[in-house]
Amino acid sequence: MSEPEPRADVRTLARTISWVWTVARAECAPILFGLVAVTAVRGMVPALGALVVRGLVDVVVEPGPDSLARVVPWLAAGFVIALGEALSQFANHYLSARLSDGLDVRLGTDVLRHARGLDLEFFENPRSRDLIERAQQVNGPGLARLVAQTQSTVVSAIQTVTLLAVLVSIEPLVLVAVPPIGLPFLVFRWRHAHRLYLENRARATKRRRARYYLGLVTGARSAAEVRVLRLGALLESRLRAVLAEFRDRNRDLLRASLVGSSISATATILVLYVLFARVAWKALGGSASIGDLAVFGGTTAALRNSLDQAIRTLSGALELTLSVRDLQRFLSTRATLRDGDRAAPAPRAASLSVRDVTFRYPGAERPVLHDVSFEVAPGETLAIVGENGAGKSTLARLLVRLYDPEAGRILFDGVDLREIRLDDLHQRIGFVPQSFQRFEASAAENIAYGDWPALADDPERIAQVARRAEVDRVLSRLPHGYDTLLGREFGEVDLSGGQWQRVAIARGAARDASLLLLDEPSAALDVRAERELFECFRALAAGRTTVLISHRFGTIAIADRILVLSDGRVAELGTHEELLARGGVYAALYRLQER
Repeated sequence: MSEPEPRADVRTLARTISWVWTVARAECAPILFGLVAVTAVRGMVPALGALVVRGLVDVVVEPGPDSLARVVPWLAAGFVIALGEALSQFANHYLSARLSDGLDVRLGTDVLRHARGLDLEFFENPRSRDLIERAQQVNGPGLARLVAQTQSTVVSAIQTVTLLAVLVSIEPLVLVAVPPIGLPFLVFRWRHAHRLYLENRARATKRRRARYYLGLVTGARSAAEVRVLRLGALLESRLRAVLAEFRDRNRDLLRASLVGSSISATATILVLYVLFARVAWKALGGSASIGDLAVFGGTTAALRNSLDQAIRTLSGALELTLSVRDLQRFLSTRATLRDGDRAAPAPRAASLSVRDVTFRYPGAERPVLHDVSFEVAPGETLAIVGENGAGKSTLARLLVRLYDPEAGRILFDGVDLREIRLDDLHQRIGFVPQSFQRFEASAAENIAYGDWPALADDPERIAQVARRAEVDRVLSRLPHGYDTLLGREFGEVDLSGGQWQRVAIARGAARDASLLLLDEPSAALDVRAERELFECFRALAAGRTTVLISHRFGTIAIADRILVLSDGRVAELGTHEELLARGGVYAALYRLQER
């Protein structure tokens, strides 16, 4: 996956803000339009306040018989403006928080829904992991922050323009002097924002690695081995090295920001004070009023703050915009596996045909499987054996269509897997992967996940599935029975490796599947437990087409035939007795395990 560098230009900023506006409007339009109204009020307040101050000062400096009548309207206007400013701030905080919550729901749902449709290949690619890392930083509050940055930019821009208009009415040279100061600072902040984004983007892998180091020390499944091996100090030093690198880089970025901002502030203050001195000179000469002098002094400070704020929020919006582009890129990623348009065959036991299948993982030089061909008859149990790295688990992934073969075809009851709708195909397959998931959920949910729509509200069927997988005795004795939360992340009860594997087997066999695919189902079991599971497998496989991948020869004894993989190729195929009599690869492996 290529990593094009996003462009830091006005078009990118405008397009991204437009996209965010569209998402926000679809989710919470009234809140968004409320923020627009608040923005207009907040933008006009400083200039209106300055005009009120000038009016009051002029009335007070030149009192007359009707001074009170002239003061009251200005005081009333000042009260309304002050109240409007206070209430608009409260409203802005309320609406911004509501917008953040609304976008969090929308974005979290969109990201999860999109991730569901992506291929396994995407999640196994390190570059994709970095993209996910960067995209996850832009959650609902992140989009709300971009809206807030845009809003602050608009507020500050309105304030800058209106304050500038007030100052120009007093001293026209302001219009000539201010832009040459503001533009260089805008260019500096724009480039700095792009630099910040690129720095943050380059850190994605190291951020993931830092979390990995921390997880090794604090994770329930890794903590024991880390402590016995005394790796804590090593992991601590590696974590510190990553964080120290981030700290040092941040120091350089902060220093650059400090220097650039200080130079801009100094130049701005110098020019504005020169103009302030000019207005003071005019007031002494009588060509400007005391109110003009008072307003100019206060308004120049407000102008400098609003100009600085407008440039900073605009550059901050650019940085967030570039991050949102990562989110958009993730959401625009499309699955490479094309979904079929045919329903999966619905017989109780389906035939399986693998014809001349060759497969290599993306980016790999050598194929993992070479011209693999075999047939499995309806209701037959086929065991697949071979040494580590022979391609057994890869073949399992192809059979459930997590990948498509580079060459060749896989037929499910005579239909090419690529022609079958993925949801239909997976509904017809019971799959227990080698690296099965230990779900942090109740015991009942851990089994019901195997066919959630059918089992979610049916505890009796869940118990039946558990009995078939011979794990009911374990689960029913838990503190809260099947309602007991399993795992150490949220619950208080954990199972042994073998018990977890039985739960995974129950989950894989929960649905009314035509094909049962078991990848190393007895790997975590001792000899006694494996023998007990032997009869369980017979019951699970009854009436189903079953593919059993295992290196344990006691387990594969239930198979009708055995396929031997060696270096990604079919080395032998036959019954247990036939392969022993042949004296080939299978016989050698069998005798080696019998010792």
